[in-house]
Amino acid sequence: MDEQLHPLIQITADDIVEANRLSLHCPICAGAVENNLDGEVLRPVLCAKCGTLYHKACWEQSGGKCAILGCGHAKYRVYGRDYGPALKVKYTDLAAPSANGREPARATRRLKEEQKRQVERLRRPSLLARFWRWLLDQIKVG
Repeated sequence: MDEQLHPLIQITADDIVEANRLSLHCPICAGAVENNLDGEVLRPVLCAKCGTLYHKACWEQSGGKCAILGCGHAKYRVYGRDYGPALKVKYTDLAAPSANGREPARATRRLKEEQKRQVERLRRPSLLARFWRWLLDQIKVG
């Protein structure tokens, strides 16, 4: 009866990883991990796999690996450093071609048609230029 009113909560590995990532306390010493510390020993580092914050000295004290149950990753990165591109675009992220695979997608086709119209407009002589050409032809003929 009590289980129907209060169903059991299932905690997944993803829940644990997310909780550790959001924690601002070192899992080894339970002290606050702050980014503004001067000493190299207390520099904040993150587990490269699960993202748990540690003091550098605590990471080394735990055997140079993550102390979180189920992780045990042996590499860390210094908190706050840029580690490569923030955005990666794969070929599969791009818009798919049309159904037959040969002609471009509808939006691309519209853009190409508009570009073609603009180029034709630029190539077409203005009304004044056409008038002068006609006038010169009339003078040559007459």
